[in-house]
Amino acid sequence: MTLSPVWRTRLFALAGSMLAVVIGVQIANGSFFWASLCLGACVALVVTRTQSLRLDTVMLGAVLVGYIVGNRGFAQFSFSNVFPLLPAELVLLVAGAMLFVSSAQQRELPWRRDPLNTALLLWMLAGTIRALFGARAYGFAAARDYALVYYGGFFFLAQRAARDPAAARFLHGCLLAGCALLLVIHPLFTAFPDFFLNTATVRGVPLIFYKDDLAGNFMAMGSLLFYVRFGRTKHLLYLAVSLALAALMITTNSRSSMVGLGVGAAWLAFGGRWKFPVLLFATGLTAAVVIFFVAYFRNQSWQQTPLQSVYERTLSIVDPQGQRSYQAEDIASKGDNNVFRMVWWRAAIDETLENNAWFGLGFGYDLADRFVRQYFPDSSEDFTARSPHNVLITIFARMGIVGSAVFLALLAIITARTWQSLRGPQRNAEASAYWCAAWIILVCACFGVVLEGPMGAVVFWTTLGLANALTLQSPGTPPGSEVVLHPAESEHVVSVLTTP
Repeated sequence: MTLSPVWRTRLFALAGSMLAVVIGVQIANGSFFWASLCLGACVALVVTRTQSLRLDTVMLGAVLVGYIVGNRGFAQFSFSNVFPLLPAELVLLVAGAMLFVSSAQQRELPWRRDPLNTALLLWMLAGTIRALFGARAYGFAAARDYALVYYGGFFFLAQRAARDPAAARFLHGCLLAGCALLLVIHPLFTAFPDFFLNTATVRGVPLIFYKDDLAGNFMAMGSLLFYVRFGRTKHLLYLAVSLALAALMITTNSRSSMVGLGVGAAWLAFGGRWKFPVLLFATGLTAAVVIFFVAYFRNQSWQQTPLQSVYERTLSIVDPQGQRSYQAEDIASKGDNNVFRMVWWRAAIDETLENNAWFGLGFGYDLADRFVRQYFPDSSEDFTARSPHNVLITIFARMGIVGSAVFLALLAIITARTWQSLRGPQRNAEASAYWCAAWIILVCACFGVVLEGPMGAVVFWTTLGLANALTLQSPGTPPGSEVVLHPAESEHVVSVLTTP
């Protein structure tokens, strides 16, 4: 028996009214879970009906922009106040389920049969087994630390999405748009922090809250990506954005970003593309000369200009023991900061070697306990940081020699793939941009908490997935499946994402 259209409409109206009442009561009580779920379902329905991209691709692009622009604020936003359903975890659940369903329908594996996929799967498997043992002893703390491993799932999501040329262009546009938006939003955040921290909030959580180190990392990555785009299109706007991002990065006081950008530029130089590092050096030298002469004509010492800060920040990079004294106000603590890292790194390594060198101390273990006793012996304050500001040492402390060996193999494959895309017989300019961008984030992760949290991990693993997908394209690939980022289409994506 088939219901008439009138009764069908009445039943839907009745169900909708009841749902509206339930959601209204929950919102009045401060619970937004079902409201967020219904809103998300409606948005997903609109997305799938209005454009050709898959829902998982759109969600992946949205969190890319969210983490680059919103940073720590976006990372703290939860879709439920009952249990932590954060943006990265939500995308992993939904997009991961779609990946496995589509792979089953097409009777293929959700990963590629290549060394990088194999090494990453082995590392994630080793981390998962280690986390299962830690869960019994440390509970939720183990699950929180295990994020270091399961964020690697974004690699497979991006790699699969990049098989569709339109999806690859969309994700590329999201990376560019997110970095370009930093040029506007980061200075506004610096100028009006109270507005972003106290007004632009949801349930008391600011949607935009910058951790300057991570913001600088994304600016460095964006500078390289926009320069590569300039090299393909010759549009001066891309060059201007690239240099502006590099200049803004200097103001963030992030030394790891300076090192990361230097490594990314060095990779391009190894590939024969010397113009980017030369341009960065020439632009920086020109700016320094201009600032120096302005100070001279004002009868002002150069030590009273921003040059002093940049100079001492650069020197502090090669001062691991913190033996120098620094005069610039914003650099005075950099020596202590270096000692802070060195003491923690030694404490984590020594404790791991003493207790469980092969399999590590596990997920959930407090890696800061010995460090706090050594560095803050008389402090009574709580120390909340859990990672020793170096992803390699974090992996060694959590997973021991076994986990570190697999991750080092992963890094060796990344190195080989980067070299192949830059200097190999089948050079790939598009892939090399992503490999170099991934190296910037990876280098920064060796000096800060980057891959242990979603802000840096989502961007890194997604970029790496795009790089590998493009690299795996071969002359024998079926027509139409090659991923080529056409400048015009990429510009359209950027303009759509950046236009209010």
